[in-house]
Amino acid sequence: MKHRFGKQGVKLLSIVAVAAALAACQSQDRLTIVEPGNSQTSQTPVSNAGGKTPGERKLTVVDGASGKTGREVVVNQTHRIASSNIETWISEDKVRVTTTKMIKEGTATEEPKYAYATEEVNVSTGERRELTNHEASHPDQHQVKEEVSPDGKYSFVQKWRDKYTADNFMKDLTTGKSIPVKGDNYMEIGGWLDADTYVLAAGSMSGKGEIRLISTDGTYTTTAIEDEDVEVYNQFGASKGRIYYTDVNQVLKVVEPGQSKPVQLIENVWSFTISPDGEYIAVSTATNTEGNSGSNLLIYDAAGSLQGSLIGKGNLISYPSWSPDSARLAFDVYSENESGMNGVYVFDTASGKVSWMAPYYSAVHPAAHPVYPLTWSPSGKRLGITIDDKEALIATHVIDFQ
Repeated sequence: MKHRFGKQGVKLLSIVAVAAALAACQSQDRLTIVEPGNSQTSQTPVSNAGGKTPGERKLTVVDGASGKTGREVVVNQTHRIASSNIETWISEDKVRVTTTKMIKEGTATEEPKYAYATEEVNVSTGERRELTNHEASHPDQHQVKEEVSPDGKYSFVQKWRDKYTADNFMKDLTTGKSIPVKGDNYMEIGGWLDADTYVLAAGSMSGKGEIRLISTDGTYTTTAIEDEDVEVYNQFGASKGRIYYTDVNQVLKVVEPGQSKPVQLIENVWSFTISPDGEYIAVSTATNTEGNSGSNLLIYDAAGSLQGSLIGKGNLISYPSWSPDSARLAFDVYSENESGMNGVYVFDTASGKVSWMAPYYSAVHPAAHPVYPLTWSPSGKRLGITIDDKEALIATHVIDFQ
């Protein structure tokens, strides 16, 4: 396991530099931020030298307890899991974690040494149980990724034999029966095209590899996409009968199976994440205006139409994560300007509100940033945030929502 403590700032700055190199100019937005206990203040984009511009968009960032309309994000309590990061949610109350402890401090000539253990933790009670070697197989062996179909009847399962190849299965969640899917794959990107078909960009040791349309009975056909601007599918997903991907020019494109020519949707896309129900696409765009790099987070529908205003703005937006019910999107914002957005936020799709989570997990200013991906419980009512911790190296804070 690669040790990452104390390197988050360097990692963020490096990614910002790469984003700037990829980015092009975009229209500017103005963010209106409301913080707990403070009056409303306005944050002007770094490149906006004048007053308001026609069609200017605004973002209202509201602490969960402050809102009074719509379905607000209200926090009940927070749980702390010391020295651990969440690997997976076993149930609503239990998580599987990797616990890291320093066994020898570093010197001028030697790196510090750490011990790692896999544990099962009850979030509500704090009870911890270290798993046996049999229960906790080596992290590189038999990694399992599972994606549930939109109707909840099936799941597509990938079991990785090693770092490069996986065995695939289609699992009937009613009976528990798994059907093997023939053919190796070298990438883990894909998504449910509809309730009956999973689309997998299988990858290859040479070239783009096949795009497979896998049925719930385990059989599959292939489809081809004619695009000279794709060497390999680095970002790939599916929703509502459409396939989405980005090309080498950071353009988000869409194509329907049976159609070989894609349609261009959005330029300067740093990353995109499709909600589990397929209704929304969270798109992070990279910008570079007058030497200032930045990133915006926007929500689109499955057809590629912008939904409302931008929901996040900073130098870097990372770890976007949809709740399993697609009701909320969590993400982290890093801003060099301390008065800008900093820390983890949660966007609620029903109310359109964006709530700042830092008061519930961070005791420093500007807010601490996660060092592992954000994770949701099966119900979407709990969010795990792992940050650096002076006493415990790292700590995961699990926020309970009402």
